[in-house]
Formats: sequence, C-alpha cells, structure tokens
Amino acid sequence: MFYDLKILERPIRSALVLTIALLATPFAGAQELIDPAVRADILKRADGRLAHIETEYNDIFVTKHGPELVMSFQLKGYDYTESIANLTDANDLPVRYTQLMTVGVVYPPRSQKILMIGLGGGSISSYLGRYLPDAQVDTIEVDPGVIGAAKKYFGLKETPRVRYLEGDGRVFLSRNPATYDFILVDAFHGGYVPFHLLTKEFYTLVKQRLAPGGAAAFNVHDNTKLFASTLLTLRSVFASVHLYPTRLGETIVVATADSAPEEATLTTRATAMQRQFGFRFRLPELLTDRNDKPGTTQTGELLTDDFAPVNLYGTIGEQRRKK
Repeated sequence: MFYDLKILERPIRSALVLTIALLATPFAGAQELIDPAVRADILKRADGRLAHIETEYNDIFVTKHGPELVMSFQLKGYDYTESIANLTDANDLPVRYTQLMTVGVVYPPRSQKILMIGLGGGSISSYLGRYLPDAQVDTIEVDPGVIGAAKKYFGLKETPRVRYLEGDGRVFLSRNPATYDFILVDAFHGGYVPFHLLTKEFYTLVKQRLAPGGAAAFNVHDNTKLFASTLLTLRSVFASVHLYPTRLGETIVVATADSAPEEATLTTRATAMQRQFGFRFRLPELLTDRNDKPGTTQTGELLTDDFAPVNLYGTIGEQRRKK
C-alpha cells in the first residue's frame, strides 16, 4: 500500500481519548478487531522510529508521528509509505485512497464475503470488518513480517470472521475456487504493483472469483504509461471500469464482470447502506468522486504474463519521486 504523503503533526491526545474513540464506534466490533491496549501503549511512546524489521520480502519500518503510526518499506534507497493509522481513532482512514477503496461495497447487491490482497497496517480490512458486522473479511499478505508488525504495533486482532492469511494473492485465488462479493487489490513492492498482479491473466482470475454481481477495486498509480496500460488491460477483461481519482497520485478502479449498476441504483444502495451501517466516510459522498476520464495522455499497451514492464512504464513521462 504505497502512498506519498507528508504527515501533518497533530496534538497528541491522551490514551483515555483513544479508549473513548474505540468505544464510540457504531458496532462493538471495534474492540474486537483493534486492541485498544496496544494502541494506547504506542500512543504513549516518544515520536520516531519504533521498529525496523527485515524480512525475506521487505525492509519494514514503523514510525510514530504524534497520533499517527506509519508503516513504510525501504527499497533501493527510497521510502514508500504503506499504511497510516490514527492511534486516537480506530475508525479513521487518514489516507485518501483508503477511503475511496471502500466505495466498492455499494456495487454488489450484497457485500457479505470480502477478500483483500495486501495488508499493510490493516486499516481497510479492519474498517470494513467493523462497519459490516456480518461480513467475512479475508486478507492475503505475502510477507508474514507485515502481518506480525500489524498485530504488534497497529493492534490488529483476528477473529473467525476477520482473518489475516499468509500467502501470495494470485496463488490463493488459483487454489481456492470460492467466490467473493467484493475483492480489493492493494499490493505493492516499493512503488510498483508486482507484475503478476497487473496482467490480463491475473485480472481474468479475479473476475472468475467474483460472485454474481460482484465487484473488484484496484489501487492504481496514475499519470504514467503504466496507468494507461493498466486501464487498457482492465477494460479488456471487465465489462465496466469506473474511476475514482484521489488527485494525490492514485486512482481507485472499481471493475465489474457484468455491466455495473446504473448511477441511480448505486446512489440508492449507498444511501441505504450509509443509513444502516453509519460508515465514517459516507458512501454517497464517495460516489460523487467518480471521474471516468483516464487523466493521462500516454498510450497504453496490453499487459500480459509475457509482457508486463512494470518498472519501465511506471517511470515513462514521470520524474521518479523519492518518498
């Protein structure tokens, strides 16, 4: 989960405020999915680096900035922010793209079975698990060190309903024929989506694992040739592709195997779900951020397992930004 964000300092509130925020959620699942004691302990620590964890896949850093806890990966001298949590408010999603990814829950007729590929600090998975108290939420993360750090520092807790599983997302989909109402893909290695999660073959596999009426949401960096190629590839597989740009460097793509619901239907569903579940980031308002113009003048090419020059296309026409 990569995001280029300058972290704004905010006054540190007391651990008591953290506990109140966790108790003030619409469902009791907040304490079930986020351990308030872990976050209260982290909140009391001094700002700065709390951990450096070296794994087979990543150099993981956990850093505290006031009430915000950041997980980042370092690759070839560049720091890539993977996740940010507000230690004083378990329901907050401080990063804009994470808010927009949740809009995909209004596309299926029901969102009872959810799969997420890529964990980071677990903000999206735990958010959906709290606000959809009857949904099964499985998250697949290739790096066990990320899962460990998310539990130890971000306070993630597993339940039979919300699980964090070690494994490669594509391998998981290949080996498990189960279908899902909503699939989210937010997996990055440094600044790039791993190529095997960015091809026509992978998107076809995602499509095959969608339940009837299901939807998939992808976090995609925009304004590069890779973005144009990603859109072209997604449109070669899915019947409908809707774009929700953050205007901060990413676009959330919501794709459906069949034609997406009409705009009026999406609005009606969003209003009903908002009334029923009380999402912190209001679904009807998130829908208004849709803008299906690609936002790039680059010419794209179809990405396949035999042709997916991710690193090259990600930098064409762009100055690489050191994070």
